[in-house]
Amino acid sequence: MEQFGNIVSSICILMAWSYLIKENAVYNFAEHLLVGMAVGRGIAYTIEVQLQPRIVDGIIGQGRWSLIIPAIIGCLIYFRFVRGYEWVSRICMAVWIGYGAGNFLAFNPATYMPQIFDSFFKLDSIDNVIYFLVVISIVWYFIFTVRKDSGFGQQFSMIGRYALMIAFGSAYGSITMAYLSLIIGQLQIILRDTLHLVK
Repeated sequence: MEQFGNIVSSICILMAWSYLIKENAVYNFAEHLLVGMAVGRGIAYTIEVQLQPRIVDGIIGQGRWSLIIPAIIGCLIYFRFVRGYEWVSRICMAVWIGYGAGNFLAFNPATYMPQIFDSFFKLDSIDNVIYFLVVISIVWYFIFTVRKDSGFGQQFSMIGRYALMIAFGSAYGSITMAYLSLIIGQLQIILRDTLHLVK
């Protein structure tokens, strides 16, 4: 049974890689298969982990009828499919994003506060001075209420822009390395687990 699973996985991987030649029906089938399985699993997970505990246990079992209000707000997102009333779905998105941002800032400071604390240090070395100037230039780049179309403000904003480009390039390099690791893992499924060509 395990070998059958490896064979199916290898076939699906090769079907997905066929896109490297050109877009074809085999790749489209693999794409639809992946999306369908992901959507099906997502629906089952949402019903079992999210909806059922909140409706059966929370609202009906514990009598927490106030949960009906956020449930109604959440259902507003489906107005996106009603022509002429798409704007109603934005209410749900606004509440969702606003609550999520507020909850994250209030109860998960460990993810962003260290970045703020690390920007406060003594300017006792050239590295710290450069780091401080880069941080200030990036903050200056995102200030849109001040004119920066000429002079020092424009030059300093460009430094922040270049610093962001370097940071994003570094992040993209890390993502590329992660994708290479993923490709190596898929090759191991094909060559080691299925064809037994490598150990």
